[in-house]
Amino acid sequence: MKGLKWIAMFGLMAILLTAVADDALAQRRGGGGQPKQLPPGFTPYLEASATYGSMWGGNIDLTYGFNSRKLRAGTGPSYAFALAYNIHPMQAVEFSYTRQDGSLDLDYKGLRTLTDWSVNFWHIGSIRYLAPPGKVRPFVLLSLGATYFSPESASFLLDENDPDTLVYTQSTTKFSFNFGLGVKSYFGKAEKIGIRASFKVLPTFYNTWGGMYFGSGGAGMTVSGNAIWQWEAAIGLTVKFGS
Repeated sequence: MKGLKWIAMFGLMAILLTAVADDALAQRRGGGGQPKQLPPGFTPYLEASATYGSMWGGNIDLTYGFNSRKLRAGTGPSYAFALAYNIHPMQAVEFSYTRQDGSLDLDYKGLRTLTDWSVNFWHIGSIRYLAPPGKVRPFVLLSLGATYFSPESASFLLDENDPDTLVYTQSTTKFSFNFGLGVKSYFGKAEKIGIRASFKVLPTFYNTWGGMYFGSGGAGMTVSGNAIWQWEAAIGLTVKFGS
């Protein structure tokens, strides 16, 4: 099942990157497959961003015997770094890293912290701008990648009075994606430095399973699972290189 999960992840990433590349190619091509010039005065350029914010949400349902418990990802600070290659005035391809430092809490007969942990997102995706080049650039973002959960403690007791409830935990990597809205607002005449603000939804899939089927009607693959839903609001700086 793990193999299917990673096949699905890389397959979705390939689809996204293909769509981005096809869109960029379409912008450069005219009728008959002839190259089409980019808008006058535009040259593809790099842009680096660093943001700081807050991330919250994220629940995992547990079952022990006949009791239901819930693990919660505690609200904590987040920071992110992103490098975007603007291939067209209205689109960019972006690589990003986002980290949240927080706690893993147990919600059962009250809320208590089990261990501190970090949640790390490594993503690649596409930015679509909603306004032409200018001082204010609202945008939508979609990206795919992996989430790395890293707890500080290797084990903990669900019930401190019952040693049989000892649970072991370890670092793990899961498939994830994110989508969100944001805006970039630039300063000065050169518009090289600005503020970037965004709101993102980051689902990470766990307990993932899948299958493949073959028949006279063709072949296919299905992937399913549960998700840990987290949200992030962040603000920071963005800097253009070139343009």
